[in-house]
Amino acid sequence: MSESNSLIKLGIVGCGEHSHEHFKAAIEVQGVKIIACCDIQDVRARSCAEQYGCDRYYTVLEEMLEEEKLDGVILCTWPIQHLQQIELCLKKGIKNILCEKSLTLSSKEATAIGKLVQQNDAFLMEGCKYLHHPAIHKLERILSYGDIGKIDSIRATFSNYEPEEAADNKEDWRYCKDCGGGVAYDWMSYLVNACNHFSGSSPKRVFASGTQSKQYEVFTRIFGMIEYENGVVAFIESSKEANFSEELQITCTNGILRLPIAWGIFGETKITQTHRKPDWDYILTDSYEIEESNAFALQLKNFTAVIQGLEQPRLPLHQSIQNVRLIEAMVTSCLEGRIIEF
Repeated sequence: MSESNSLIKLGIVGCGEHSHEHFKAAIEVQGVKIIACCDIQDVRARSCAEQYGCDRYYTVLEEMLEEEKLDGVILCTWPIQHLQQIELCLKKGIKNILCEKSLTLSSKEATAIGKLVQQNDAFLMEGCKYLHHPAIHKLERILSYGDIGKIDSIRATFSNYEPEEAADNKEDWRYCKDCGGGVAYDWMSYLVNACNHFSGSSPKRVFASGTQSKQYEVFTRIFGMIEYENGVVAFIESSKEANFSEELQITCTNGILRLPIAWGIFGETKITQTHRKPDWDYILTDSYEIEESNAFALQLKNFTAVIQGLEQPRLPLHQSIQNVRLIEAMVTSCLEGRIIEF
């Protein structure tokens, strides 16, 4: 901890559009302050520092790490940069890192990160904000009660119609293959995480099919199936050529749980549980209202609580490494047209 045990001082790397959610979360969470920010573009770093009250801003990460006394760092950067940035943070003595998804673009790099974190006795949590939302906690509680029965299958979707010709592709990293563009390491990372999280098991085999942009070589559509060791089967759908969908559905022996918007929940939401009335071909529906919550703030609360030794991380690093392995397997399945065994 820094000089005052009542304040956790953080630095943030990457001051693009997404970083604003982390800045706002730090304002909402008591006992936390982002005191320094860094971006390779001076104008963006300066703008965020002025808007959110950072003490200083930088354009070189190493300088920020050397000059600031930080309790942790938030990496709000491209997946291709994460390994190098994590290695530098650890080298400079940073023990706590919140790293935006996806952790990396390969299982080799993900494994390397795991080893580095372990060797430096550090803590790293991947930023997967949806996991911290009360709606996900409610799903977990309903499943834990046991009345709905055993999970049979999981269906997770994240799609939105975003045609290539309508985007500023030269400036958008989501169309840059080297940066992790396309659906695989962006939208689909939520889906893979949710399926792994709720299945309660390790993947056994996967198969996926999709569409790869001829111009940008990124996947704009992926449809996959995951079979887990415990028999649970998961279906994943992510497309930039389909109507908007962010649904999570969990089908059990005695009912079906649905969360209509699962990954970016803004405002109130509702979980529905459908089940058949005994001895009748009649479907009953129970609803659970979920209050509005800031998932980014809840994520930051968990991150800082782990730093203080008060909580366990909602997303342990070994699960993030498993997520990358599974995404990589699905991409390989798409490219080679075959089932990938684990």
